[in-house]
Amino acid sequence: VGDGHLFNADLFSSSKCWGRRPLLIRNAFDHKLLLNDNVLDDIEDNVEFEWPSWKDVVEIASDDDAESRVISHVPGDYTTFDVRWGPLSNRDADEWITKETNANSNQQLDKTRKETLVVNDIDRFYPPLSDWIHSQFDFIPNWRIDDGQISLAEHNGGIGPHVDNYDVFLIQMNGSRTWQVGKLKIDATEEFHRLIDDIDVRILSEWDDNQEAEVEEWILNPGDMLYLPPRVPHCGIALSGGCMTLSVGCRAPSVSDLVSRLAEQLSNSLEETAVRRYTDDDLLESESCRDNASLITVKAKEDAKNLVLNALTTMLNDDSAWDEFFGRYVTEPKRLRTNYPIPCDDDVLSVEDVLQGNGALYHAEGICFSHSRITCNKDVVDESTSKTRLFINGKMWQCDSMSSTGQLYVTIANHRMLDGPTLLKTVGDNKEEAVKFLEELVSIGVLYASE
Repeated sequence: VGDGHLFNADLFSSSKCWGRRPLLIRNAFDHKLLLNDNVLDDIEDNVEFEWPSWKDVVEIASDDDAESRVISHVPGDYTTFDVRWGPLSNRDADEWITKETNANSNQQLDKTRKETLVVNDIDRFYPPLSDWIHSQFDFIPNWRIDDGQISLAEHNGGIGPHVDNYDVFLIQMNGSRTWQVGKLKIDATEEFHRLIDDIDVRILSEWDDNQEAEVEEWILNPGDMLYLPPRVPHCGIALSGGCMTLSVGCRAPSVSDLVSRLAEQLSNSLEETAVRRYTDDDLLESESCRDNASLITVKAKEDAKNLVLNALTTMLNDDSAWDEFFGRYVTEPKRLRTNYPIPCDDDVLSVEDVLQGNGALYHAEGICFSHSRITCNKDVVDESTSKTRLFINGKMWQCDSMSSTGQLYVTIANHRMLDGPTLLKTVGDNKEEAVKFLEELVSIGVLYASE
């Protein structure tokens, strides 16, 4: 448990907690400077806070393109959990806005149904939060960051005891919340057997049994942060009204995810190893088949197995093919989005304007930018034989690593904001080609120009 230190990469890395065990850091962030709670009178009207307000989140939850849901339950009864998917209606939105000020501090257990509003992809709709997440968690690879999810809860609200498959940073923005955290990770089989039947929310049963021996409990106040590695069971309960919690999730693909996508790619491939079919030229030479036509022979099973293994091994052993497959896959959108990113053909600022020092180019919020280097000739391992690949939103571009374009790819992937001086450092004498490429990225909506 850290205490009294503002969060930074060195502090977190020195804890050695990543992927291993929970970590609580008190006063990790100065919430008074990050969240507009409408309390400070001396703040200028044009100041854009890095964390969205309660009202901002409710408005986003009302958007048809947002992913939101309201999870409700009767406190103390885990079998009553229910979910209602968004977007919020105008009436529901008005009710949620009033919930912020109707803060109930009564510590008695209220048996009326309590609600929690959960909204994903907040960083896509609120650019300052996207900037903040990228700056605070820049020690985590871009492709591992999922989204900024915010939950708004009434007093005694929560989403129940559950398990996540990914690392998550839980940051208390406003109000207070108690977190009950399991001392041991649980695997998928145990989770499956402990899920409560006949409800639409994944809730673990037996949470209150032997709680003192199996669960630790911490109360988080505004600015506190709790990190949880994957598969650690946890349950958050709002101790006040106006409770806001930001979750920064760090997802990772599972074996089934990768194999499913690999199978999909193979099914669309024209490569010989992918389209090759099972053959048995020696079929009629086996007396066992003639005598027992219903028998699936050991040889048939082995031949079919080798056919699949050969196709998979061919791709897995091809470093270039695997690099492309993995880079495209991990930068794809992690949830369904309609008409996003939005192609930009009428930006007030052009790429040329940015290069002349006016405004900057920005990554479209919620879009993953990553790059890789792949050696094309294994016998000669140096920069002259390598390719730099830029992956954006599941698409790929590649060029020679030693070229100025290769340096441009790396710059684009590493900087959420690309101003003129930053770009000119890598453009070199290849300005015309660089402008053309940047304009292409703007045209498909993954970059946009702004002051």
